Amino acid sequence: MSTKSEILKALEERRGQFVSGAELASVLGVSRTAVWKGISALMRDGVQIQSRSGSGYMLPKSVNTLTQQGIERYLCAEGLDLRIFKKVDSTNNVAKRLAADGAKEGTVVFALEQSGGKGRLGRRFYSPSDCGVYMTVILRPSSEKIAYLTVLAAVAVAEGIERAGGKNTAIKWVNDVYADGKKCCGILTEAVADLETGGVEFAVVGIGINVTEPKGGFAPEIRDIATSVCDGVEDARNKVAAEVLNVYFDYYNAFDRDRLAEIYKAKSFLIGREITVVKSSGEKTARAVDIDGECHLIVEYKDGSREILSAGEVSLRV
Repeated sequence: MSTKSEILKALEERRGQFVSGAELASVLGVSRTAVWKGISALMRDGVQIQSRSGSGYMLPKSVNTLTQQGIERYLCAEGLDLRIFKKVDSTNNVAKRLAADGAKEGTVVFALEQSGGKGRLGRRFYSPSDCGVYMTVILRPSSEKIAYLTVLAAVAVAEGIERAGGKNTAIKWVNDVYADGKKCCGILTEAVADLETGGVEFAVVGIGINVTEPKGGFAPEIRDIATSVCDGVEDARNKVAAEVLNVYFDYYNAFDRDRLAEIYKAKSFLIGREITVVKSSGEKTARAVDIDGECHLIVEYKDGSREILSAGEVSLRV
């Protein structure tokens, strides 16, 4: 681990307390100059460290910086490889390149900011700096898990936000997570086929969560439909990132399709509500009747006919 990383780990462990440069140098076995250079590098990376003459350095409790060391304070899932970038086009794009080069399952790509965050159906995911968790998990799943990667992500986000002390959440089929009646998370799963076996070589599951509200509020085009989930929660971004990963890999490693479907259905808020089913052929009004054991949405149209939707887009009628 680099000196910079060791310093950040030490400050995370004593968050809210000043640690002198001399103590850091002694504990890490480096010079005071090396400590100063490490602190300077961290501050250039955007880590909000306070310095005080005669006291040393402190990572304040109120700071909401996302760091590897900060995530690891709350992380229970084992064997993960966390990689944090200051700014990327899309964490999914970075993850796909890493996976193609052989990155292991459990590699997780984070970005403090995305210039081209990707949503479903070619949409853009709004990804400002300093307020969200934008991450992509690399997986090499067995065939039984492939169809449930997105469902699993929705459940992990919903439960992870609540574990981190955030708002109560609910899932809008297929994979949008809501709080206070507004969207707080987007999920995009992409898979790359293995042409020799006909299976999946790897999959990447991209998750973007509005943890705290951006300075100046959300962009005008999403202001009425987006919300944040952990405003006022101490160290919210690190907590949310860790808890989502904890839940995800709990369910992924001990995969139980029936249990997952049960939890997913219990978190859904569509059942019994009027919706619009969006297809390439047009839109149809329907009522969401149920979610089956494969997490498909069962809808009933005005003529009494029913359909089981395995994928697609639906919207609430208001």
